[in-house]
Amino acid sequence: WTRSVMLTFAFILLLLGTSQARGKSVESYDFVKQSTNFSLNFYRHSFSPDENAIQSPVSIQATLSLLYHVASNSTAGEMQAILGLPAAKKKPIPSLVEFLNSTGGSDSVLRMVSKVYHSPEDLNPKFLPLLQDSYRVEVEKADFKQKQKVADSVNRWVKSSTNGLIPDLITASDLKDNDRLILLNAITLDAKWEHPFPKSSARKPFHFVDGDHDVDIMSMDEEVLCGNLGDLNLLELPYESETDLSMLFVMPKNGSLHDFVDQLTLEFYERLNGALKLEYGTVEIPKFSINSKVKAKDVLQSMGLGSAFEVKAFKVFARKPAQLSELRQKAVINVFETGTTAAAVTGKCVWDESVGDG
Repeated sequence: WTRSVMLTFAFILLLLGTSQARGKSVESYDFVKQSTNFSLNFYRHSFSPDENAIQSPVSIQATLSLLYHVASNSTAGEMQAILGLPAAKKKPIPSLVEFLNSTGGSDSVLRMVSKVYHSPEDLNPKFLPLLQDSYRVEVEKADFKQKQKVADSVNRWVKSSTNGLIPDLITASDLKDNDRLILLNAITLDAKWEHPFPKSSARKPFHFVDGDHDVDIMSMDEEVLCGNLGDLNLLELPYESETDLSMLFVMPKNGSLHDFVDQLTLEFYERLNGALKLEYGTVEIPKFSINSKVKAKDVLQSMGLGSAFEVKAFKVFARKPAQLSELRQKAVINVFETGTTAAAVTGKCVWDESVGDG
């Protein structure tokens, strides 16, 4: 058989499937399961049939989880329900700690790092040790009155932490007069296929949301995991065996992608994985690059996490309440014959509520 696929780009950075938990601890499995559930929920709320999108909800989840420890009771309740967090918010989240430890190395195929820039005023004394000791977050003081200097420093960190795939996240004009803290998270992937595609110059029409375009098509004959579930054709391509990572491709046979997204829950995702079986055949996928931006604030509010953007949501600072003012993400992916490179960076600005809105 020949299996050509339309990629559902949402799956690319959803931790690339629950297969990453195979052979790992209970904490690691729990984090992957919670992250997959949040990611699917986030994608359903953010999906637009008018654009190809690459996003990393797990980066958003990890960043929000850091603020959970200093959230007000009402905000913490929403975060616990939506992010799948434990009730004990005063203690480090074991599953997140283990995940960050396993992805923090400079040689990791899947790597996640975080950084906080904050004004000279003191952070909540209960917050700082959690950031630095439990979650290995780099913390740096910054003068937010010097907006250009702060923006330049943030963008240097973004470029370095994404292996140059994302050169910047903010401009000086993005910073408001009452911004006092920026929380950043970057996740990167640099993985090789377990079965690389041979070099090819073949070009064929490929269906994108804005119509058909001729693209470079990669083709190989190989035994791969594939299957069918209802109106969907499925294909999973593994990366090198030591990574436990894979990419899942989904192609609706007759229905629209929107119909597929509507039923995309954790239970349905597990059914997709359960429908896969090994078969030998010809596999064709496009060689492509995609980058996109996500206004995560609007999506999270539609999911029920509105209180995080209201007054007195967090006790980030030692003496003043704070709230989230902005939450954005940039992401990029490149899929080619030998593997995949991808990155996403999430940035959150925190307001000092004692200063008038700038």
